[in-house]
Amino acid sequence: GNPSTMYDEPPGAVYPEVVSLAGGPDTISARAAVLLAEGQPVRALHLADMALAADAGHRGALEVRIAALEALRARSVNSNERGWLDHGIRSARQRQDATED
Repeated sequence: GNPSTMYDEPPGAVYPEVVSLAGGPDTISARAAVLLAEGQPVRALHLADMALAADAGHRGALEVRIAALEALRARSVNSNERGWLDHGIRSARQRQDATED
């Protein structure tokens, strides 16, 4: 394994700092949208997660997250995977609705 994973702090703990260094959540979510358009929904989802770690209500990151999850859902043949993807889509839509208020 990777020695960095044996400590209490998960890799995602540094996402906000990485997002800041990269130019902010707008930059990260824009790149995620490009990856999604290129047919790379898993990578797009990872970047959306990073942007959302920096700004939980970032509209662009939520949109990419939903689109990536929907793309993965469309190609899934596993009922457990579809269930998790459906949950992720619902959760992201709820967050999106909460930011509109």
